[in-house]
Amino acid sequence: MNEKKLREDMCEIARMMYDKKLICGPAGNISARLDNGLFLITPSIFFKQKLTPDQLIIINEMGEKVGPETPVNRDLKPTSETVMHLQSYRLRPDVMGIVHAHPSHCVALTAAGKKVRSQVLTEAMLFLGEIGVAEYAMPTSEQLGENVAVVIKKHDCVVLPYHGVIVAGRDMWDAYAKLEVMEQAAEICCLVESMGGEKPLATKHVEDIMTLRSAWGLSVPDEKANTTC
Repeated sequence: MNEKKLREDMCEIARMMYDKKLICGPAGNISARLDNGLFLITPSIFFKQKLTPDQLIIINEMGEKVGPETPVNRDLKPTSETVMHLQSYRLRPDVMGIVHAHPSHCVALTAAGKKVRSQVLTEAMLFLGEIGVAEYAMPTSEQLGENVAVVIKKHDCVVLPYHGVIVAGRDMWDAYAKLEVMEQAAEICCLVESMGGEKPLATKHVEDIMTLRSAWGLSVPDEKANTTC
């Protein structure tokens, strides 16, 4: 995919994240891997849903702004959470796109001390596998990037307690699709909790789904078989 198309898609995904209430206000960021150790990333500005392609920024592996500037991005800086993206790309050469959002049900579960369990939805088990949880750290901090790195090696979807989620994909659209499924699973988890708790799916059925996940090539490189999801 050429850079022009990537820029257009990144802006479209930002608008979709806002419309789906996966972000609000200044929240959220998106990135995509380019060639030669470069990355396209959203700038640190308010209202991502108003982004234009020429506002997006190219950075190198050190997080430095590089490449040609445009009149509208000359004074913009890369998202303050760039470190999370770069740490993930370093550890996962298979990842080509990343989204970070603040989906309400995912965050609510962390505040209640609960996990987002993909086992409540067969499609979540198939497309997401087990959902990881990073240790809490201050947003935008180097420590947060390090905490994410520990978990994202074996998980495409990582919950950031009291904060949000970061989702890795084979491209931006893959990452965004997983984000939607993850929030649906979290919403179902909240409904199940309100109904008195989960009646877990039989282990044999979970194993069958995880076998299918592997057969379809959806597993993370370092993912281990897990029947608890």
